[in-house]
Amino acid sequence: MDVIDRRLLDALQQDADFSRADLAHEVGLSPAGLHKRLVRLRTQGYIRKTVALLDRSRLGLDLMGFLLVNFRSNLQFENLAALQAAVAGIPQVLECYTVTGTSDAILKIAVRDHTELRDLLQTLAKAQDVIERVQTCIVLEDFKSGPALPLPRVEP
Repeated sequence: MDVIDRRLLDALQQDADFSRADLAHEVGLSPAGLHKRLVRLRTQGYIRKTVALLDRSRLGLDLMGFLLVNFRSNLQFENLAALQAAVAGIPQVLECYTVTGTSDAILKIAVRDHTELRDLLQTLAKAQDVIERVQTCIVLEDFKSGPALPLPRVEP
């Protein structure tokens, strides 16, 4: 990865809706040069996919939270498979991570209201039998969020 790759990835993280011509100009490349770099960055796995970020509140998903999950038998392969299967079909679960610390997994969720949260917790409980405890943390204010990753510094 060189300085131009970094600038290109940074520009895409800020706004992937740039026209190709504007993006090429932004990073100092010709349209053909930009195309080659984008193909290479995708092939090498730096760019997994390009998506639209939707406004959660405009869609009525006013309640965001995190579910801290504890397994019955700590972190075992069977537990992970059961959790993966359980959350795969639940669109309100945005992200799921296994973690170190006092919880075994953390799920990021977005729901319309407390009733949908209750229904989500019941669905999750019915879909598996490995979860012992779920602690719910409701987001009160979102003051820094986004998908942009910190890019490694590249010396010119």
